[in-house]
Amino acid sequence: MKPTQKLSLVALSGAILAVCFEIIAASSLRFLSQRAGLLITLWTVMPYVILFAGRYFFHRCDIQKQWLRFAVFEVLVVAWVYGQTLLMYPDAQEGLIFLFLPLLQAVFNLAAGVLLYWLQYRRFAKGIPDAAGCA
Repeated sequence: MKPTQKLSLVALSGAILAVCFEIIAASSLRFLSQRAGLLITLWTVMPYVILFAGRYFFHRCDIQKQWLRFAVFEVLVVAWVYGQTLLMYPDAQEGLIFLFLPLLQAVFNLAAGVLLYWLQYRRFAKGIPDAAGCA
């Protein structure tokens, strides 16, 4: 399986996990019938869309693999944070995690993406051959 296909699966699984935790926090699916619930859901899924978009910006195999490793690490850490916040240590303000964690994720995604894009450009400019085994 190509790294871009793996990245699609990781981004999709992360988005599904985030929405499942959101459903657990809301205790039902009725929150989607309101505009605020739909906007929070779109806000929660935004970092995974940025992860998925990386497959269109990174063309070198070694950079794609590094972006995939970053994506897997991020999805696991965010699932752990959601689990700790919603299941292990619930409190009255646990819904705020759906506002601030996606923002933090998006900032880290963009920072890592810019760094990897710059690294890809530098490797291309220096003529460093691409790693084999990306087929």
